[in-house]
Amino acid sequence: MLSELFVREMRDDEVEEIILMEYEHFGYSVFADLSTTSYKKKVIVCEIEKEIAGFAVTYWDDESFHIGSLIVKEEHRMKGVGRALIEKIASEAVKLGFKKIYADVSVSSSALDFYFSNGFEIEETIKHYYGISKHAFRLSLSV
Repeated sequence: MLSELFVREMRDDEVEEIILMEYEHFGYSVFADLSTTSYKKKVIVCEIEKEIAGFAVTYWDDESFHIGSLIVKEEHRMKGVGRALIEKIASEAVKLGFKKIYADVSVSSSALDFYFSNGFEIEETIKHYYGISKHAFRLSLSV
């Protein structure tokens, strides 16, 4: 039997868990870094059986709406968690009046297949985004 997915906004008592998961996955926290900027942000959580199975940190300004990070715990991959997060992110972006969602992803990331399978396309290549010779694709999804 498939477990039911529940998608919601992050609760205040989950901030530390989100930051720790980002550090484990990326070596830094997008959520923490955004706290020092003027961007508005929201964390969308997908839970299975009352446990965080994955989350996405989104941020925006007057011009654009971005996915800063999207992580699905390894044991919950291929269960629709990522797709559920993208669907919720898309509805949030539309509510705020945006027509596109952006995500900057390393050109060597295993996450590219996930983004492509969810309708994202390469908008541009950003040279040296993650350091010298570490490039990123700016992906976009029309919503």
